Amino acid sequence: MPVHFNSFIPDKEEKFKTDLFANMITKYTETADDIFVSDDKKQIHMTSYFKNSKTGENEGKVVITLIVREDAINVVDTDITLLSKNKVKLNFETKLEESSESNEYYEVFDLENERHFEIETVNRYSLKQDNIEGTVQEVYLSCFPFQMDLFDSQEELDKRFGLSKEIDVPGLGKQRFSMGSDFIAVGGAMFQSIKEPCSFIIGKIIDYRDVEVIMADIKVNFTIIDLETGVGVIPVAVHERNFDIRKIAKEKLIGMLTDVKADFREPDSVIETK
Repeated sequence: MPVHFNSFIPDKEEKFKTDLFANMITKYTETADDIFVSDDKKQIHMTSYFKNSKTGENEGKVVITLIVREDAINVVDTDITLLSKNKVKLNFETKLEESSESNEYYEVFDLENERHFEIETVNRYSLKQDNIEGTVQEVYLSCFPFQMDLFDSQEELDKRFGLSKEIDVPGLGKQRFSMGSDFIAVGGAMFQSIKEPCSFIIGKIIDYRDVEVIMADIKVNFTIIDLETGVGVIPVAVHERNFDIRKIAKEKLIGMLTDVKADFREPDSVIETK
């Protein structure tokens, strides 16, 4: 899942998505705020930040990955991430078979909170290791959901997922189980119909804001939700025409199937942005 437009751009605006992607490739391969070149000069990450047009602050970045071949330089991946201050230490347990030179996907384990989930890497070639399977890495996470529901309470969420009834547990008596507001799991483990790498995350809204950003000279409007999860606060990109967020409010819960971007580079690695 390279550019995950269907999270924060209305589904029906196909021409807008095509134009935006074309502009990103054209503009951001010619100019970039930050360029990383691997030691062997075979991989390049070009990072361009996009700003909030009202505050002037950076909200996220576009990362274009190029591979240097004998006869050409090929663009192999384009990623969009949101900036986060929350650095998470993860054990990269298993590299998933969907991985390629364009994108790498892993099942990871959060060492502090003991959560298993799946992520997609960003700025992968900035690491010196050829193989990071089985290693511990620090990353910044952001989410781009493709299914999402908003819940007023834990009780409503539990009822939605069939956990509202009490179950008689030997030795414990009747118990009612709950996923909890910090639940995280591998998406495919929760929903058998899901075949692509993703995660199922439940979190509590601690803040949200509507933003207008300039991305490759094009105005893009969407909502950023700061979601308190089992692995810390994660920014989430959504659009009101793709998800029902009419009753969005702080303290409400979100349950979502989402692509989780894991960025290996510091969000402030650039000294000055254009």
